[in-house]
Amino acid sequence: MTRRVQILIASLAVSMASPVAFAEDEAEKAPTMRKVAAGVHSGDAFGPRVRPDGKWVAYGVREEDKGTFVTKYYARSLVEDGVFRSVWPNQHPSFDSGEGTASFTDLVGFEWSRDGVFDHNAMVAMHKTLGEEVLMETMDVRKGGPGKQNEPAIAPDGSRLVVTAETGLNTDLWVADTRDGADWLQITFTEKDNESKPSWNPRGSKVIFERRNALGADVWYFDFDTFEQSALTREGTSNEILPSYSPDNESFAYVTDGNDKAGLRWDLVVKKGDSGLPKTAIPNLRLSDKSRGYAWGPFGKFVIGVQNDEKAGYPIVIAPVDGSSPPVKLAETVDNMDPEVVAFGPAVRVTWVAKDMEKPEDRRFRVVMVGDYDVTDLQKKVSGETK
Repeated sequence: MTRRVQILIASLAVSMASPVAFAEDEAEKAPTMRKVAAGVHSGDAFGPRVRPDGKWVAYGVREEDKGTFVTKYYARSLVEDGVFRSVWPNQHPSFDSGEGTASFTDLVGFEWSRDGVFDHNAMVAMHKTLGEEVLMETMDVRKGGPGKQNEPAIAPDGSRLVVTAETGLNTDLWVADTRDGADWLQITFTEKDNESKPSWNPRGSKVIFERRNALGADVWYFDFDTFEQSALTREGTSNEILPSYSPDNESFAYVTDGNDKAGLRWDLVVKKGDSGLPKTAIPNLRLSDKSRGYAWGPFGKFVIGVQNDEKAGYPIVIAPVDGSSPPVKLAETVDNMDPEVVAFGPAVRVTWVAKDMEKPEDRRFRVVMVGDYDVTDLQKKVSGETK
């Protein structure tokens, strides 16, 4: 049996077993919200990533350790209280002679695998002499220097990994199979442009990404079936960044500063197909360097993001993708960032970071928030039936 067949079988097992249990246990309950790892860290949490089966969440923290500030990632169970682990490249199969934990100073990125096993996860580790490198946990897959290697994106079936890598003076996209000792293949070759922020379509046949040059940034895609690439936006001197495909593969979203003459406001827009007109879903989106700043709901009918409105407490909001109605506040938390969504049938698990308002003023770090919702209730909220 080939690894790819094993991956597909494992993925099917996850989609048929764990999600159903999650849906039966939680979908019929009223929306619930909880804090994760509150009071554990002396720094802000950021970039939470929910495991595809919804049972674990990984998040980063920038905190002080023995007088030095370091960035670490932790993974915490959402179904067993108190169960967590640190994420670190210990005894990695790709290490060279003499390399080990002490060869790295920080872990600055993490993505869960998509193969149903959830132990071949992608890490971005800061090497002491080589800079940022991408490694896969428990597997001999590594994209190293010279220069930075980051932004790992794992295919929906877990079979391939795309990363952003510095090539000379710019950045390009590279791909490798997720198997021990896999070779890396460069898929973009631009001398003056920078390709970054790759994201797969649901079928695993295309990667959407941003391409930046002196005039600005546009959205492009690379087709693995034809090895062709083409632009999806051509907006002149504005910037179209942070793209991703909808779960139904009918639309794609991106963030643009083209709706503001001064270029100071970022809006989340959604475009249906290659020729549809973009619709503003969430105006004035709040961005960070550890997240796209928005997440798709199931079936591609709504998006969740954070508005860059300080007076309103940087609210986390939900909005229809067609722009037919304005965003609606999803939760009462404040100083929100980095939303993400996983969904199984009628159950939707949303995670983000927000200020812990129960702590004294000097300890109000951002903590991970997890909210469980029913997809029907979210659809009603978007349509204005409930507030």
